[in-house]
Amino acid sequence: MKNDMERCQIVYDVLKTHIQFGAYRFGDVLPTMENNTENFLVSLDTIRNAYLQLEQEGYVTLSQNVGSTVIKDYGEQEIEQHVQLFFSPRKSALIDLSRSLRPLFTNAQWIGLKNAPGEIYTNMMERKRNHGLQPFIAFNHMMQAYDSLGNDLLTRLLWQVYMFFEAPFLCVPDNPWCDYAVNEFAPRSLDFCLNQDWDPLRELICQAQDFLSVSLCEFYKERITLPPQDEISFTWNSYKKASQICYSLAMDLLIDISLGRYPVDTLLPSLNRLSKERNVSVSTVRRTLSLLNGVGAVKSMKRIGTKVLPFHETAGNCDFDNPVVRKRLLDMAQSLQILTLSCKEVSELTISSLDAEQMQKSIEFLTTMEARQMYHLIAYDALDLLRQFAPYRAVRTVYSELLKQLFWGYGLRSMWKEDEGQTDFCLSYYKTLLQSLKDRDPIRFSGDLEALMIHEFRLAITKLVRLGIGEAERLLIPDL
Repeated sequence: MKNDMERCQIVYDVLKTHIQFGAYRFGDVLPTMENNTENFLVSLDTIRNAYLQLEQEGYVTLSQNVGSTVIKDYGEQEIEQHVQLFFSPRKSALIDLSRSLRPLFTNAQWIGLKNAPGEIYTNMMERKRNHGLQPFIAFNHMMQAYDSLGNDLLTRLLWQVYMFFEAPFLCVPDNPWCDYAVNEFAPRSLDFCLNQDWDPLRELICQAQDFLSVSLCEFYKERITLPPQDEISFTWNSYKKASQICYSLAMDLLIDISLGRYPVDTLLPSLNRLSKERNVSVSTVRRTLSLLNGVGAVKSMKRIGTKVLPFHETAGNCDFDNPVVRKRLLDMAQSLQILTLSCKEVSELTISSLDAEQMQKSIEFLTTMEARQMYHLIAYDALDLLRQFAPYRAVRTVYSELLKQLFWGYGLRSMWKEDEGQTDFCLSYYKTLLQSLKDRDPIRFSGDLEALMIHEFRLAITKLVRLGIGEAERLLIPDL
């Protein structure tokens, strides 16, 4: 997460929620700005701006001698009302999200901790001795471990999950999950990491995620009495900012091209028509078409229009020196890494949950590949199957966004297809995955899909590095 304003808003929201939920009461002094730079892993300027916003909105006063003092004097009834109003409309989304954490993040967290540099454990021990283990310290230990994966997109997703769920839940006083995270999970996981006891560490991560979900359900059962009205859903979209509308539009057009809505060798609608159809400015459409030219999907010709290129010409027309194109290709690789790390758990969960009708639809969905004869896309079709049928909405939301990011690799797909033996390799996986569905064997399906995804991810990184996109080397490649 590189945007300072976004980070500032996160810090502000977390601290405001602490005050509204009674974790900080009238007269309490917030942690120093210097301490919170470590808690939130952000710059001092970002923390200062968040504190200034809290002061401007009447939550704290700032004093050079005393620090940041809470001046909101909420009574018990007001605090309870804040808790009820926050959690009631999020009930379905939070319970669903709590059950999605294990399939989405277990493997990434485990591999991140296994590959984290030793100094983060040393620093954790030092902070434990000096300050004791606190929720922020435990969380930031996890965030630093994820850094070893080299994935900015994953970091943004984790922060979104944290802000929507974990940070507000940790703010609730007398929260059993908070006690467990601080007093059991954090010290035990630290011991396992220091001793390199990786199998017990993985089991502990699964237990912690299960306990978090159970604690949340108990919290709703025992505490939240306000009936939900306008439900609030968990969402995640990497390109919501106004300055990045062209990325979202480019992705939508790439999907339309891939689905044949804009056939090969035809022209896309004019600038003015796309502007009206997509409800964006002409300048946004112009930037979008420039990006599509860069990834090799189209070619703009003066006084003629923008032509959709044949699939085999995409790699040759991709501008790999364009910084924006390079960044979008890194987005593709980062999405591919997240999918690779999570697909085994997500697919085992999904295939196990399918009823007879869903299983038949899944088999029919994969079988369409025979008519298309595009076996090199088997991994992506299998992932799309998970996007459609995963039992938790948060998993479907995350997978939908990740699969969209893969379209930035449009210009590389012909390079995939050209590899000698690649078609036969993918055909063999198509047959085994399809047979696993017919046999209702989620273990085999998930194992084969993970192996295939590791192969796809390694291939993508190799291609990007050969094209001069060396930043891709930072992305950790998991082993089976």
